[in-house]
Amino acid sequence: MIYRSLMFTPGTNKERLLKSVSSEADALLWDLEDAVHPNEKAAARAVIQEALDELEDKPAKPIFLRVNQYGTEWYKDDVKLARHENVNGIMLPKAESARQVEETWEGMGANGELIVLVETAAGIVRLKDIFSNPNVSGVAFGAIDYAVDADLTLTEAGLEAIYARSRIVTYAKAAGVEGIYDTVFADIHNTESLQKRAVSARALGFNGQMAVHPKQIETIHEVYSPSREDIDWAVKVLHHAEHEEKGAGVFMLDGKMVDRPIIEKAKQIYQAAERYQLIIGG
Repeated sequence: MIYRSLMFTPGTNKERLLKSVSSEADALLWDLEDAVHPNEKAAARAVIQEALDELEDKPAKPIFLRVNQYGTEWYKDDVKLARHENVNGIMLPKAESARQVEETWEGMGANGELIVLVETAAGIVRLKDIFSNPNVSGVAFGAIDYAVDADLTLTEAGLEAIYARSRIVTYAKAAGVEGIYDTVFADIHNTESLQKRAVSARALGFNGQMAVHPKQIETIHEVYSPSREDIDWAVKVLHHAEHEEKGAGVFMLDGKMVDRPIIEKAKQIYQAAERYQLIIGG
């Protein structure tokens, strides 16, 4: 699956967890890691268990657990909780190896979606190894932890993280990993900068973004959804491609040459529009 937005909710507050199910986010990240104090890890796990049990039917929105880092004292119990029938999968923080992925996959019952969160220099360098495991369904970039690990200074322009972002996209695409998600934007009141950062990440090949607050969802969806203009263009291209003389390969449309890569791009846009229900009646 590909999600435009994945929204974090701290695992310590059952009311907020249950409320998140009715948000506009495409997917939910119930957090056991950074949003939870070390002294509250076990309590947060119990709170999430209660919230999951209270969901009478399988929720319409996918629920992921961001578990604690591989090797910590909380990791194994967090992963076991992902076997709950109302959990769709796991986000594995600070992913750095195929072994971590494999043990997580086995711990979660070899079922569901597994999103790796790459947020260290070692993780960036070892992407080929991480993606060698076929059970990785998505990848997310954690810029804040990465900046600490690599001693970078995060700026609004984001130039300092272009290498990491481009490497993640390139290796993910090569491995056939579809969901590629950008880092959170911490300033929930700065919608303009969020929009600029999302546009930049989308241009680099990311197809979704993590969020820390419901008010960010509308902006994120706007950026990561095809525009009406893009959809109309894609429909027009695909219509002409279907009716062109078989085997022609290249044709002119509105004064511009259209060849196979352009047609494939139109297909991508059309498929995204269908995925996010932006096309009525197919």
